[in-house]
Amino acid sequence: MTFVDTNVVVDILRRDPHWFGWSFDRLALATEAGAVMISAVVVAELSWTFDMLDDLTGKLNRMSMSTQSLTASAAFVAGKRFQSFRRTRRDEDHPRVLPDFLIGAQALVDNAALLTRDPRLYLRYFPDLTLITPETQP
Repeated sequence: MTFVDTNVVVDILRRDPHWFGWSFDRLALATEAGAVMISAVVVAELSWTFDMLDDLTGKLNRMSMSTQSLTASAAFVAGKRFQSFRRTRRDEDHPRVLPDFLIGAQALVDNAALLTRDPRLYLRYFPDLTLITPETQP
């Protein structure tokens, strides 16, 4: 199973000139390999683009993605790792918000790889998470 980060979905929906090809190709490979999921948190992050939930879920279904509800286990792991971030954050660190941690924790708890093009947070706070990134799969 592969979880997809918000940035990959946005690349595809917006046909980003730089990232569309990579994101589209990696999503296709993930779909061929098995189930492709997004966290309900990704739905929240994508909601600004759509007027109706049915419109968003229709797009996601056409991209062969299903939505997974956030579990209590994942929420707990996310909270703990977010606490660690807050304690160890350096001045040069990009400000992060809890949704990034919720997405990573859901993939981790479900023993799935995470397809993302922004691995910095996940490498540091989820070293036990399998990542599919431009660095690991150019």
